[in-house]
Amino acid sequence: MKKKKTLIIAIIAAVALVGVMLLLIFLPKSCNSGAENSAATGDEADIVRLTTDSKGVHQVKITDEKKAASGDSEVSGTLIEYTPSQLKNIHVENKQGSFDVTANTPEGEATVYTLVGYEDFDLQTGAPDSIANAAARLEFSMIAGLDDGGSDFGFDDPRSVVTVEYTDGTKSVFTIGNDAPQDKGTYAKFGDSDEIFVVNSQTVAPFDFGVNDLISLTINTSAEVEENAQASEIAITANGESVTLVPNTENNLNGSYFLTEPVKMIAGESESSKIEGGIRGLYADKVVMVNPSAGQLSDLGLSEPYAKVKAVYPDVTVALSASKPDSEGKINLMVDGEKVVYTLSAEKAAWVTTGREKLKSDYVLSPKMTSLKTMNINDTKLDLSSRESTVTDDRGSETTSTVTTVFRGTEEIQLDNFSPFFDETAMIALADDKAENPSGKAALTISYTYADGNSDKAEFYEASDNRYVAVLNGTAIGHARKSDITRVLDDLKKL
Repeated sequence: MKKKKTLIIAIIAAVALVGVMLLLIFLPKSCNSGAENSAATGDEADIVRLTTDSKGVHQVKITDEKKAASGDSEVSGTLIEYTPSQLKNIHVENKQGSFDVTANTPEGEATVYTLVGYEDFDLQTGAPDSIANAAARLEFSMIAGLDDGGSDFGFDDPRSVVTVEYTDGTKSVFTIGNDAPQDKGTYAKFGDSDEIFVVNSQTVAPFDFGVNDLISLTINTSAEVEENAQASEIAITANGESVTLVPNTENNLNGSYFLTEPVKMIAGESESSKIEGGIRGLYADKVVMVNPSAGQLSDLGLSEPYAKVKAVYPDVTVALSASKPDSEGKINLMVDGEKVVYTLSAEKAAWVTTGREKLKSDYVLSPKMTSLKTMNINDTKLDLSSRESTVTDDRGSETTSTVTTVFRGTEEIQLDNFSPFFDETAMIALADDKAENPSGKAALTISYTYADGNSDKAEFYEASDNRYVAVLNGTAIGHARKSDITRVLDDLKKL
C-alpha cells in the first residue's frame, strides 16, 4: 500500500515538473528585460533571439545562420515590443531629411508628442502616433536572408534609418529598405545585424514622413459662434484688381453683401457666399514648406502674391496670401505673419480668382417690398405700408405674416395685381458690368424710399444692341436687357 501511494505521489510530482518546464519554455518574455529571449513563433522560433548589447541597444541574434541565410524562412515574430507610453525620443533620417519627435506621457493621460525645433507649430492629428506605433512595436513575417551589400534589398541607400530611445534607457535602430516583391512587405534590418526581415509596409510607411507631413493641415478655424461668422469687411486684391465687400445690414435689399466700388451695390449672392466660405475653416491638401526663405517664397509665387484677402470678424482678423492657380487649379497659400506654406485647390478659396465681373449682382436693384415706403415709376407714385398680422387657428396655433398695402393716391391696388409687377421691377437683370455713359432722357426711372429713411434710384437709358445703360444712384454700372425694360413699361400701363 505504501509503494502504491509513493508511486502516485511521484507521478503527480513529475506532472507538476513537466508543467513548470512547459510554462518556462512558452511564457512570453519582455524584450526590454536585458536578457536574451526568443522573438519568433512557429517551428523555427529557436533560430531568432533578441539581446541588448552593452550600450543598451536592442539586437537580434540568429542561432541558425545557415537556415536564416537560405532566405524566405517562414519564421515570424516580434522584433521589438513596447507601448507608445514607453517611448522617449524617435530620430528619423530619410529622403526628406531628418527630425526628432519626443514623447511624454503624464500619468493617467495620453502621450504628447513634440516635433523638436517646431514646437510652435500644431501637428497633424494621428501622424506622430503612427510613427510612435511603429517605433514601439514591430513584427516581421519572414526572414529574407542576409544583406550582402548589394542594392536588391535597398540597404546600400536605405529609405529610412530610425533610432528610438525608450524610457528604460535602451534603444532600437531600424533600417528600412525596398519593398519586397508581390506585396509581401518591406525589407528591414534591426540593430547591427545583417539579417533582413520582411515587415508590414503600412506599419513602416510613417518612417518616410518628412517635417511637412507632420505639420497640421488646418490653416485656420471656423467661427465658434454664429455672431462671429460674418465679416464686417472683406478686402480683396486679385490679379491686380481690388474689391471690397461689406455686409448688408440695412436689410432693405435682397443680398448678404454690398460691393463698395464703383458704387455701393448688392454683390452677387453666389460669388460672395463662396468668398465668405473660403476665408475661415480652411483645410489644406498638404504642407509644402515650413519657415521658407525669401527665395523659396519667390519660387512658390508668394513673394508678390497673386491674391490677398483681409477679413475683419468680431473675434479675429484673417489675412491670407495666395499664388496664382497652376494648371491643375492648385494654389500655394500662407496666413500672413505665419511660417507655413500650404497647397489647396483654388476652388476652396474663391477670393483668389474673383473680381468685379464675378461679383456683379444678378439684378440692377432688388429691394424688399416689405421695406418700402414709396415707389416712383416714371410719373407714377405708389405708397406702401407693411405690418405684421397674427392669425390664430381653431387649435390655438398662431401664424404670423407680413401684410402689405399699396395705394396710388387714394386708390388701393390689390396686392395680387401689384406683386407680379413689383417682381418685374425688382428682377431687371444686370446683363453685364460694362460702364457706358448714358445719353438722352431715361426711358425708365424707378425711385425707392424705404421705411428707415434711406433711398435708391435706378435709371435706364436706351443704348445699342438691345441694351439699356443701367444707372444706379447716379453711376453707370452696366447694361440691362431691352426685354426687361419693355416688360416693365408695358405692365405699368396695365397697373
